[in-house]
Amino acid sequence: MSDKVVRASAYNDMVRAFAVDIRTALDDAIGFHKLNPLSAIALGRALAGAAMISEMGKSDETVTTIKIKGKGPMGGLVAVASKGGTLKGYVVNNNYADYGDDAKLGVGPLIGEGTLTIVRDLGMKEPYSGTIPLQSGEIGDDLAYYFTYSEQIPSLVALGVKLNPDATTKTAAGIIVQLMPGAGETTISEIEQRLFKAGSASSIFEKTGTPQGMLEYLLEKGNPEITSVRETGYKCGCSRDSMKRGVISLGREELEKIINEQDIVEAVCHFCETRYTFSSSEIKNLIIN
Repeated sequence: MSDKVVRASAYNDMVRAFAVDIRTALDDAIGFHKLNPLSAIALGRALAGAAMISEMGKSDETVTTIKIKGKGPMGGLVAVASKGGTLKGYVVNNNYADYGDDAKLGVGPLIGEGTLTIVRDLGMKEPYSGTIPLQSGEIGDDLAYYFTYSEQIPSLVALGVKLNPDATTKTAAGIIVQLMPGAGETTISEIEQRLFKAGSASSIFEKTGTPQGMLEYLLEKGNPEITSVRETGYKCGCSRDSMKRGVISLGREELEKIINEQDIVEAVCHFCETRYTFSSSEIKNLIIN
């Protein structure tokens, strides 16, 4: 099974839409990070959103990062997607145990009040970045607010993650529908009613089985045309050299303090939990060079 992100147009090009299935990628993330169920749901939603936003870019070099910072026990998360077909991410704190009744209310209370930042690296000199206050912490609502009020693009966002009893992924799907200039309000109302009738992104995926099917179902009255189908998957891309650069960024003073206190420095990749060790002699060479 390969994960896919799909793009379509409808209503005489007055609507552009995206859908994604990232079940395998989320299973990989759960395995790397040993995610508890609510962390898996939150990260799965963010990864699905990031995959679709990257597909909006013109270049295959486009990289989208979603950063959520919150005051709740989860603390937030980071999700990164490239249009070239890679996903990676992590939650800030996966080790909360006592979330009690908040779990019944969704992942929002676990993230808490905070901000959502979207960074789009289009392969140019400077990436584009925008930040909004979180509206609910459920991620789909927050992305819809971001597009509508930060970029002035009326948008419908639905993200759905369901887990099996063994904590593997049952569904990890998403849909973004956006109105282009000139589109009528009746169009988005028609699409919203169809989504409301279906219930959720997960329900539409279970009904149709593919991202293409999700878009064809939701946009049925607009004669949708599938314009691209792209595979994606979880891939970190870290290396010993990249982690070494991270160690160097600590600065000479901090590195000298570290080697005075311990013989080995361990660096852990946030995205895949791979551990890299550096001896004190290696650290000394980094300081000298």
